[in-house]
Amino acid sequence: VLNLAGIVRQLIADKLAVDVANDDSDLLAEGVLDSVTLVQLIMHLEQTFDIRVELADLEIDDLRSVRSMAALVGKLRESQHASDPELARATASVV
Repeated sequence: VLNLAGIVRQLIADKLAVDVANDDSDLLAEGVLDSVTLVQLIMHLEQTFDIRVELADLEIDDLRSVRSMAALVGKLRESQHASDPELARATASVV
């Protein structure tokens, strides 16, 4: 999860022009992320990690911090790529 957190933090910096100093910072409460940037961030997470974030299954707490986003990405990658070991290895090399 630590490597994923670093990639998520860099993705936020690169795509949303926001520097996150602490992986546990509540980005929603601090006003760093709003509804528009959340949608953009979800799209970037899906593209970067080859995952599908189902909004119906998404909890707002999954997107509160870099650490919670990294945990979500890890969980989705594991569940969505479990049936395809080659794809799982390929996406694991991203981290």
